[in-house]
Amino acid sequence: MHEESVSCRGINGSIVLSRDRMTIIGIGPGSTQPHDIHFSEVSSVVVERKSVVPFATVMILAIVVLIIVKYNMLWFIVDLFRAERFVTPIALGIAILCAVASALRLMFVNVNIRSGSSLLTMRLVPIRPAKRLARRFSEISARNSDS
Repeated sequence: MHEESVSCRGINGSIVLSRDRMTIIGIGPGSTQPHDIHFSEVSSVVVERKSVVPFATVMILAIVVLIIVKYNMLWFIVDLFRAERFVTPIALGIAILCAVASALRLMFVNVNIRSGSSLLTMRLVPIRPAKRLARRFSEISARNSDS
């Protein structure tokens, strides 16, 4: 097994996992001091992805409203010609915001670290470094439990 340290950085700090300890920098309000946690104290490292469904649903509904209003598809029920110039930019803006939020949820995850009774959450961590950190934690914990 390889012995190098693995690190990942999120929006609220960074985590470095070495062979015998985990160093956490910047989790918490105004915290810039590194916190070293001995590896035996860390009980779990969980990579958590947030659901994309809520934002994707709103995005699809906004696009449907945009198409209905833009092409006046309900002309036989109501005239949407006057509403077009107000509804179109609003629906387009909502669709774009929801698309960005969905993309962010696909590209980033949260990393939850449980140490004793405390839970530390690193937010907006890129997927690959987070998975690498969790995989390395799993390797080290399996090796430590065998010995």
